[in-house]
Amino acid sequence: MAKIIVITNQKGGCGKTTLTMNLAGAFVKSGRVLVVNGDEQGSAVRWSKNNDSEDGFPASIVDLSSFKEQAHRELKKYVKDYDYIFVDCPPAVESSFTNSVLMVADLAIIPIIPSPTDMWAATGIEKLITNIQIVNEDLEARIVVNLCKHRNNVVKYAIKNIESFKFPKFDTEIYVRTAYEQAAAFGTTVENLDDAKAKKEIRDLKKEILKVLK
Repeated sequence: MAKIIVITNQKGGCGKTTLTMNLAGAFVKSGRVLVVNGDEQGSAVRWSKNNDSEDGFPASIVDLSSFKEQAHRELKKYVKDYDYIFVDCPPAVESSFTNSVLMVADLAIIPIIPSPTDMWAATGIEKLITNIQIVNEDLEARIVVNLCKHRNNVVKYAIKNIESFKFPKFDTEIYVRTAYEQAAAFGTTVENLDDAKAKKEIRDLKKEILKVLK
């Protein structure tokens, strides 16, 4: 049975799709991986279509964005065929799709850019996940600092405040790197690019995720 990992935040532009696709690329070495597109903009689907190689994107892709509140039922159809399912959610805390998939998820990952405005916006998804955990008691939640820039005082202050959220923060921080943009442009992942730092970030995050899923 697949482990279902949902990447979600109510704020757009926090790097959900980039995180989803690169984690999927890292996890293919550990099992069968499916990426579920839940955003009507279809970012994950478009990402994979940018790959014109013979092998294509390393993980399977399916678009379930149209199923809305029935997404969890559609998702269950795939759990026997994969080991890991990554769900890229739309940027809206009131999304019926996000509510639905969280009901059957094992782990919710909340990417937060270390800035005051992004932290304020994340309180909505924190409340949503807390409410879902009343029904889905097995649902774990973790925060990952994403699109991190230089470690200036503002960033340090933001990261310190992120630690005050209800959910634990992964130790791994994902920085702004050209390799992540290149991965999207070529429809691949940083695993297939020559950037040791980006690879290490994703691999380290993978290790932390596996520990949570045990």
